[in-house]
Amino acid sequence: MGKTFAALKRAEEEKKAREGTTSITPGPGKFRPSKNSSPAVEEYHRMKYKILSSNHDRAMKAILFCSSGSGEGNSTVLTDFALTLASEGDRVLLVDANLRTPSLHRVFQLERENGLTELALGKSSLEDVVKKAPFDNLWVITSGTPHSNPFSILENRGIDSHVEQMKARADWVLFDSAPANSYMDSIALAGKVDGVVMVLQSEKTRWEVAQFIKERLESGNGNILGVILNKRRFYIPRWLYKTV
Repeated sequence: MGKTFAALKRAEEEKKAREGTTSITPGPGKFRPSKNSSPAVEEYHRMKYKILSSNHDRAMKAILFCSSGSGEGNSTVLTDFALTLASEGDRVLLVDANLRTPSLHRVFQLERENGLTELALGKSSLEDVVKKAPFDNLWVITSGTPHSNPFSILENRGIDSHVEQMKARADWVLFDSAPANSYMDSIALAGKVDGVVMVLQSEKTRWEVAQFIKERLESGNGNILGVILNKRRFYIPRWLYKTV
């Protein structure tokens, strides 16, 4: 779950040590990060306020996170951002719309079944598919039962009304999605949410690919809020070695 999860866990260990116990079993209210527990947490704080200030005419509540290819860290960024928001008291609903290779049910140790697929097909209500995560202020809608045509699930017009219902019960509704360079799923969702955040891996994603994905998302009426350059490396200049 990335650096933020490690920071949350470390903060809980320190809290328990002060209280004379070493238990760190996950559960509601167990993890509360300190304000300066990790540089990554501060970056997510900045990201939050940049999103909130990106459009004064439209509330930014439902956000789609999308990468060009697999392995770029889209789900990790999404989860870490959600944990940061929840730790500040915001009510966060995570939606696993990556129906190809879903992961949020494993991250939070929840049942995959009875999730977004069942909601879109009208087999379950929103109340039925929302699952409580083992953190305060955080809920998850898992991907649901595997479907032969995930694109048709996300393209379903009924999703629009479901998104509005999700926004009514949470401060933030964050969607995970399948890689946009391989599938059209994220394009189907782009126009149903308030904004899209692209997650690209530093030194891996070519700018031509990033531009292509941006245009595809915009073709689906996606409102691109910005890009996260993930896994960036900071190199030590050669001249610095000579000063040591």
